[in-house]
Amino acid sequence: MYFVNKEYLEQATFLSAGTFITDQPWIHKERIIDSYEIISPVDSTLYIESNNVPYAIESGEILVVPPHTLHRGLKVYQGRMKFHWLHFSASCLKLKTEAEVIQEISENDLDRLIILPVYTNKVDSRRFHIMFNQLLDLYEEKKHKNYLNAYLSCLLYELTSEIMNYLIQKNFNGNQLQPIQDWIRIHAFENITLEHIANHFKYNKNYLSRIYKENTGIGISEQIIKFRLKHAKELLTETDLSIIEIASEVGYDDSKYFMRLFKKYETVTPTQYRKTFYRKHFNKK
Repeated sequence: MYFVNKEYLEQATFLSAGTFITDQPWIHKERIIDSYEIISPVDSTLYIESNNVPYAIESGEILVVPPHTLHRGLKVYQGRMKFHWLHFSASCLKLKTEAEVIQEISENDLDRLIILPVYTNKVDSRRFHIMFNQLLDLYEEKKHKNYLNAYLSCLLYELTSEIMNYLIQKNFNGNQLQPIQDWIRIHAFENITLEHIANHFKYNKNYLSRIYKENTGIGISEQIIKFRLKHAKELLTETDLSIIEIASEVGYDDSKYFMRLFKKYETVTPTQYRKTFYRKHFNKK
């Protein structure tokens, strides 16, 4: 389960933060608070129950306790205990299932989407911990509340980014890209854009761009260029069309831009390429 806000505009308010450390026998007190709390152990395991669900939170894992939720320790911990904690308030966070979150990712503007896990052990939290320590320094220096709120937003976006990466990799099958890649190949010589493609396949354009690059290694804009240049090379070697005509044929009204692009990707000009490869397949000797 995840807490989601699809219209996040710095609505979170920083309240307090700290690092709890003890070498004495200890158990988390039973509590109900009116804010969100993020808990992440540093070098120990925290046994805790939140909303009647038991957790054994290992180092680097993250638990988010929502407001007005009973949470308490499950066992007395013997030895050193150290964990980060952060309290903040936020409006419009709604609890959603993983399937609902995937739908939100595919349909909404990723730049405004906040996704916080109820619990996760699937993300790389190293940067989160670095940012937390920086936020803690700012808090202890009694920085202006707007400064703290802004940095809190950065931290929440970092956690959101990690969650998005995990969910996309887990739920998106690379085979789903084949129809998209075929459509781009067929329409590459037309005046198409990322937005056109996203609308055709009913994806959010940022989401589509992200999953396409993660699965193919190149962005959609570059994919269009590659299809266009591939056809341009065929026309250069198999026809007598002029450079201007070939540029237009593969989707470029500006022939000078086409020539610069060709040189960038092929390291030679269209004319040089033609002289080197022109009708070479007709040579039988």
